[in-house]
Amino acid sequence: MGLSTRLVVSGAVAGVALTYYMRSCHRRTGEGYLDIIRQLPGAALRWVDNTRERTMQAIEDGKVAARRRDSEIAGRLQAASPPQGA
Repeated sequence: MGLSTRLVVSGAVAGVALTYYMRSCHRRTGEGYLDIIRQLPGAALRWVDNTRERTMQAIEDGKVAARRRDSEIAGRLQAASPPQGA
């Protein structure tokens, strides 16, 4: 696929996504399409911030779960191993 074809396809996909977003916002809020376009940069920044916060929270939750799992595994290994003096 040539560069020009990729650009055309990317533009079409972006246009479809923007149209879907605008129509869904218009149905949800009743605002005009021009107002929705004006608010698009702020909405994009809010989405990025929200995604970043959710990602950081998921990473922290994963670390807590991994520590808990590691301590459980270490406890099981210690219980299963023979005593040191035997």
